[in-house]
This record gives sequence, structure tokens and C-alpha cells, in this order.
Amino acid sequence: MSFKSRGRKLYVSVMAFISVFTLSLSAILAPLVRAEDAPLYTWKDITIPGHGDISESRVSLDGSKLFVLRRDLASGSVNLLVSANDGASWSTFAAPEGANGLLVSSDGSKLVVKGKYGENAIYVSTDGGRTWVKRNSFVPDTARVLMSPDGSTLVTYWEHSLYNDPMAVSTDDGNTWIPKGDEYPDYVFNGGKMARRSNDGTLRQSTDYGMTWSTIGGSAGRVSFSSDGKSVFDGFRTSIDGGANWVQLPEYPIDTIRTAELGGISNDGKKLFITFRDDSIDDPLLPVFVSSNGGKTWQKWGDEGISSSSVSMSADGSKIFATSQVTYPDIKPVYRLATLPRPQPVTPGGTGTGAGGTTTPTAPSIGSAPSGASVTTSSSTSSKKPEKPSRILAETGNSIWLVSGLAVIAIVAGGLALRKRP
Repeated sequence: MSFKSRGRKLYVSVMAFISVFTLSLSAILAPLVRAEDAPLYTWKDITIPGHGDISESRVSLDGSKLFVLRRDLASGSVNLLVSANDGASWSTFAAPEGANGLLVSSDGSKLVVKGKYGENAIYVSTDGGRTWVKRNSFVPDTARVLMSPDGSTLVTYWEHSLYNDPMAVSTDDGNTWIPKGDEYPDYVFNGGKMARRSNDGTLRQSTDYGMTWSTIGGSAGRVSFSSDGKSVFDGFRTSIDGGANWVQLPEYPIDTIRTAELGGISNDGKKLFITFRDDSIDDPLLPVFVSSNGGKTWQKWGDEGISSSSVSMSADGSKIFATSQVTYPDIKPVYRLATLPRPQPVTPGGTGTGAGGTTTPTAPSIGSAPSGASVTTSSSTSSKKPEKPSRILAETGNSIWLVSGLAVIAIVAGGLALRKRP
């Protein structure tokens, strides 16, 4: 091989390393910057057309649609209002008489409501609320109804049954119901998974549509699960493994004596909202707080308090929809949407998804790695914060290594090899 040829290969290898080093360094530093400077929610007031009380509001889990149930006080009719542009405009559809208990699938295509008292029925819509089908078997007025995020599973049971009646499950939009076990879920997830908080505070889970249950762990107060069932929030702590292990909130949003009323947590466990109830009847107002960094810092949704609320969050936590329908003459209703800037794709090397290569990435399971990549790290460093900027990611082919300290670079046959200095 000529000297010129060897020199050209050496030059190409060095330039390739510099390119990979630069992209890898930016890829590892970007999350660290975001962790230190978490994005803030932007609240905006929205206008909801029509007249009458707003009983319930929801944001679909994918964040694409807002839903509102509004009852006309004069006629008693109920309308469903739907917005696909964050409240800039709304479509209005007639809802079943006495509609309540609004359930919304992830993309907003399937909706379920309970009917008026005495019907013992639910109504199901598979076209976003335009049309409804009545189902009146096995659904008493006093029953609670739940739905999985994908809309494939419906669950009903009597919340205060004296006879320990079994829970019933439907997988055909409420047409038929099959009795299951005698434990009642608080949350229903996709694929037959369910979760509940028992009377003694322990968290229980089922993976077979409620036939059998097992204990997840520890005692917890009122809990909120993310839509995938992995993240849990009990008002003071969070968990990213279904409630088996908990982390105390770094900061608590208030220092007065109040009781957590509503709460929500995103799939990645970092976005939270919480409302509080004051036990004093002299001060019934509920402040609403949100956090985008796992409770390290909190934002209050406005200067005013609210007397009642309906608050919901998208699965990734990028949108929080809150409505307050008040009855006090000196307090106006509040309809508000909080949004986070959508994360931009990070695609080192150009095409492909890789780590962070989608616009709205889903948090990976604990210990998992992006598809097509292998990650090597030691357990002693995984729980420690970086002490100095000597930790980099070096990427070759489809493998990714975490290299601590200084590295010796050897150019081998036109490729790259990284070796840690002894």
C-alpha cells in the first residue's frame, strides 16, 4: 500500500472519529441540559361555546383533541363539544340524555358515557361522539365504568356493593359482559392489565383481566397511574415501576394544610399535576400545580383558586386541560390549557430514529436500550451524577458505549477502536 493511500485512509478515519465524537457529545449533553433547564408549561385561557354547566372535560391521551360535556340548564339536554386545535374552534354533537362519566380512548375515536338515572345503561361512540349506541345489560346506575386506553376493554362493577358482586369485563364495546374476579380495579390498561389500591393501602395488579391479583408493594395513599401503568403518583412520591419502589418528591408545591384531591402523572414519570382541597369550609378554593421535572419545581396555573375542577393530562404530559365550573357569583369559570414545547427529534448521523429519534419518544422500560443499539454501563455509575465533563458517548456502527475518563484512540484498518487508559 502506498504512503499516499495510507495517509488518505488515516485522514478519513480521523475525520470520521471527529464527526462521531461531535455528534455523540451533543447527544449526551442535550439531555443533561434539558434536565437542568426543564421546560415550563404555558397556560392559555380558551373559550368554550354554548351555555350551561360544564360537568366534565378531557384531553385525549395522544393530546390531539379536547372534549367537554355541557348541560343546557333550560332544556336539560347535554352536548359534547370537541376541539382538534387546542380550543381554537369546537364541533358540537348531541350527547345521550343525562350523559355522565365521560371516558375517552387514546386517539379520541371511542367514547363511553353512562346514561341518565334509571336507564341502567351506557352509551358507546366509535366515531368521536357523532353517533351513539346504547348498551343496557349488566350496567346498573350505581356501577362504575372504566375503559382501557385503546378502548378495547370495558370494566364495570358496583362500587358499594353489599354482596361482593364480581367485576364484569366486555371486549365488544359493552354488547356482552363476562364476570371476573371480586377485586375492583381503579385503573384499566391495555392487554388485560389492571391496578388497584386496596383498603390497607397496598397496590395490587392483575394481568389477566381481573381473574387473579398480586401485590405490587408498599402502602400508598390516593394514587394516580400513568396510561401505561408504569408511573404512579400518590401526591408525595412517584414511582416508575408500577409502585414497587418510590421516590420522595424533591419539592412540595404548598406548605399549608390541604388534602390532595386530584393528581396525574405522565408515562415517563416527570410531568405531574395536583390539586388540593382545604379541609376548612371557609376556604373551599383549590389551587392547581404542575411540574415538568418530576416535582423539582412547580408552577401554579394562575393567581385565582377554583371551587371545583376537572383536570386531565395527555400520556406524554405535554398537555393538561383544566376546567373550573363555579357557582359563586364573584368567581368566574376558568377554562385553561397548559402545553409544553414538543421535544425535537435527535438523530445523530442523520436518518433513523435511534435514541430520541422520534418527535414524542416513549420512555423505555427500566434497563432497556433503544432498538438496534447495545448499551454498556456499570451499576456504580448509573445512580451518580456526572462529576466532570469527561464522560462521553462514543458510537461505532450500531453499538454505543459509555466511556468514563480519558480514552486512547487507535486507528485500526481504517476503523476506530476506543480503549480506556489503564
